[in-house]
Amino acid sequence: MNFRTSRRDNAANAFGIGAVIVAAVIVAAAVYTPAADGQPLGHDALEVRASPALFDEAGLYERRMAYRRAAYAARAGRRSDYREGLADYALRPYLVFYDARRRASGLSTKLAQEVRAELAGTPLQDAFFDHWLESQASNGRWKTYLDNYEPTYNVVARCHYLRALIISGRREEAYQQVPGLWLSPRSQPDECDPAFQSWINAGRLDQETAWTRLLLALGENEVTLARYLLRFFDRANAGAARLTYDAHVRPQLVRSLSRFADNELGRRALGHGIVRYAKRDVERALGVWREARQSYDFAPEQRRSIQSQMMAEAANAGLVPDDGPIGYTPALTERVAEGLIRHGRWPEAILWITALPPETASQGRWRYWLGRSLIDSGEGESAGRDHLNQIAGWRTFYGLLAAQDLGLEARFLPRPASNDHAAQRALLTVPAVRRMVELFAVGDTSNAVREWQYALKTLPPDRHQVLVELTFAMGWIDQAIAGAWDADLRDLVAVRFPTPYLGLYRRSAFEANLPAGFLLAISRRESAFNPRARSPAGARGLMQLMPATSRLVADRIRDRRPDAEDLYRPELNIRLGAHHLARLMDRYGRNRVLVAAAYNAGEGRVERWLEEASGLSTPVWIERIPFRETRDYVKNVLFYHYIYRQMVGEPGPVLDVHERTVP
Repeated sequence: MNFRTSRRDNAANAFGIGAVIVAAVIVAAAVYTPAADGQPLGHDALEVRASPALFDEAGLYERRMAYRRAAYAARAGRRSDYREGLADYALRPYLVFYDARRRASGLSTKLAQEVRAELAGTPLQDAFFDHWLESQASNGRWKTYLDNYEPTYNVVARCHYLRALIISGRREEAYQQVPGLWLSPRSQPDECDPAFQSWINAGRLDQETAWTRLLLALGENEVTLARYLLRFFDRANAGAARLTYDAHVRPQLVRSLSRFADNELGRRALGHGIVRYAKRDVERALGVWREARQSYDFAPEQRRSIQSQMMAEAANAGLVPDDGPIGYTPALTERVAEGLIRHGRWPEAILWITALPPETASQGRWRYWLGRSLIDSGEGESAGRDHLNQIAGWRTFYGLLAAQDLGLEARFLPRPASNDHAAQRALLTVPAVRRMVELFAVGDTSNAVREWQYALKTLPPDRHQVLVELTFAMGWIDQAIAGAWDADLRDLVAVRFPTPYLGLYRRSAFEANLPAGFLLAISRRESAFNPRARSPAGARGLMQLMPATSRLVADRIRDRRPDAEDLYRPELNIRLGAHHLARLMDRYGRNRVLVAAAYNAGEGRVERWLEEASGLSTPVWIERIPFRETRDYVKNVLFYHYIYRQMVGEPGPVLDVHERTVP
């Protein structure tokens, strides 16, 4: 397999692959778009409105406050404080659940089953029974656990089950199931250790199983687990296993082929190391592979596997195999095509895209890229424009790009809001929906989300839009946004692209000299307009500001330094986020692509990604971003801003002229 380098690595003029396909529609607030029947679709159809009387129910507030007190009493074990009240309140099952969960370890099987029956038809039914089973395991009641266990995907529960089998004397039955749990690329919960150790002590861990898990762990770069697994290899395998680990953490070792024996274990270590090396230095790795495949007796299947992986890594570096896509898997063909697009290898990209299976090639991103490849290669401009024209009206990211490339106006027909208040009132009689509403009202958002998902699964499809609009009308905007996606209502613009706090966004955008639509787009992507959003890393609020960043911004604009709790205040969070974006806009010449990348991944990384990129097509530069999360983030922000530009009266293209090449 030979590779050749490109003479036109910078010749690219198409947007990147792998974007999250966001189905949406765009309508300016002051513009009418023809509806399906030819009648104008007014602005009213783009708003979700709650019926003034929807929640006007006598005594409802008092019941909600009584429930708060009762729920606290149930958790605390004061049964007399709640047992007699709220019998007809929608959240009564939660009081039963809290009380039974607190007493779970002391409940007999009969009582546990009675509670489970009482909670039937709610998400609490299985949640309670799982908790009760866990309490039996915690108290060493293994026979009870075994008698009541039900198959599940929960790893802890499955490990408890294996332990119960072993303790009950059904060791062989347990040992046959252990490999299905032990063969994981990541460490399993501590609860699995007793069953695993019993299995290992019984001599059931063979060397091939140990090798399989080692390679799984290294495949996910779980080096701590991989190092731990080295202890399970016998004298005959230990050296090769250690060498495989070393070649993973220091892949340049493969340049010394004499370290690797030409036997099955040595070739296994060498193959893993060469593929790993290709991720860091593909040209040197290719040289090592050319020498190794001539000197080592790799089995045909192993040779094909290594060569396929090397080809994919080479394509990422702009190298192309001379032998073409014949005989390669669809997944590998797709990876190579992606690499060719990143490097502007348009003639070769045409070959590999057309080799994709029809169901893959028909996707919007590949139809777009085939069109761009035909145009930019000079091998078929008319055919390329035809491909773009076919998707230019699609409600996808690639549809927007195709329309812009062809100089067409992108206009899509939105799904109008139904605003069917009678249907919303009828929906409130569905127990799961009513529980969701009441849980959100009393501040139990986690359980409200579970009830929302439970309702979506049980409601007929023609009620899904009503559920989403009801959620939006309640003011639960982030769940309505997520729910519209889950319910496949991706063109319900009124919900998916709302403008809450619009006055604050406009004021902060004006103060920071920013487009208001861009500020909305960033916030929509960061928090879905949840002012209490908090990321695992500690980012907070609508603009997902890190406390340290917010303090730096406050110092720069001579404001009081906020504490972490302050960042949940919309007016402060939006203002500080706007000033942070304003500095990035000044730094990057008001190039929203670079600003969005820096907002997500940090300025230091963006500076590295910009090295030797001047003059490169911006769409291709986006595809070269090493982090998939950031690539998708940038594309989503651009797409969202396109929508918000129309909505707030700042219309413009998906890419402005000065953004189409890297400065």
